[in-house]
Amino acid sequence: MYTKQEASAIRQQFWTTLGQYLLPIPSASGNKINWINYKTGIKNIRFKMDAVNKEAIVRIEIRGDEEKRASTYIHFNALKNQFYSFFKDEYTWMQNTIDEHGKPLSCIYLIKENLNIFNKADWPALISFFKENAIAFDNFWTDYKEIFEMQTQ
Repeated sequence: MYTKQEASAIRQQFWTTLGQYLLPIPSASGNKINWINYKTGIKNIRFKMDAVNKEAIVRIEIRGDEEKRASTYIHFNALKNQFYSFFKDEYTWMQNTIDEHGKPLSCIYLIKENLNIFNKADWPALISFFKENAIAFDNFWTDYKEIFEMQTQ
């Protein structure tokens, strides 16, 4: 068992390591990108990566009021075939759910089990999982961001 400080230090070390590993990889548009804190450029759409409870998760979060959330989710769902041309794994699609704080959101996510951020032997698999899905999201987002920008205007 780790103290809170030790656990925090290990998490920070992992995310720093991942960031350094991904640093030389340009975005689909050829620009330098902060992969760990990916900016979609649209207020209520976020791409997130996390490692908790012996699993890794990548997710697209759609927030905002119910109408905007539903509309954005419908746009993602309409692009499902295109989405899967970038991603090799089957994501879970949830139009209406709540986050850990009780706030409503829509979420498209993928969980990879049996990966523990506190086990350095798992770090290569974690890095590979996050890298593959972050690059796939960036490629998808580069091609389809305009659709979501038009929807939010």
